[in-house]
Formats: sequence, structure tokens, C-alpha cells
Amino acid sequence: MSLPDKNDVVIRQKHGNPSTVYVLGTPSSPDQFTLRARDEAVAQALAYAKRQHVRAWFAKGDDDFVLLGTFGEEQVKPARSS
Repeated sequence: MSLPDKNDVVIRQKHGNPSTVYVLGTPSSPDQFTLRARDEAVAQALAYAKRQHVRAWFAKGDDDFVLLGTFGEEQVKPARSS
């Protein structure tokens, strides 16, 4: 089972009053953004992960995570010309 690294972006669902919100952050820092729609949270997390060359995760609890995307630097290097 894979877990987020300290710089990966994680979406957490929080049940509030009167509605559910989604917060984005990293495992090593407090939550940074609050969004009302899950689709918007996923789009923001994927954009951040792509820009920072990290992975994006959705937390399904305190220790259960779903990997949404991996954007390591090795995947964005241009192909070599021969």
C-alpha cells in the first residue's frame, strides 16, 4: 500500500454544517485551500501536482488514500532526439 510523500498534495473531505467541503494540503503542512465541489478540488490538486512534479491523492479516511495522478520529473522530460 502506497502512502503520500511529505510534498504530495492530498484532498480531504470534511463534513461541515451545513455542507461538505474539500480541503487541499500536504501531509507535512496544514490544509491550504477549501473548496465546495469535489470536481473542483480534484482539478486543483491535479494542477498543483503537475506543476510541482508530485503525486495527487484523495483521502478516504485517516490512513486510506486513493492515488489520483503521478507527475514526477522523469515523466515530463522531453524525449531525446537522435
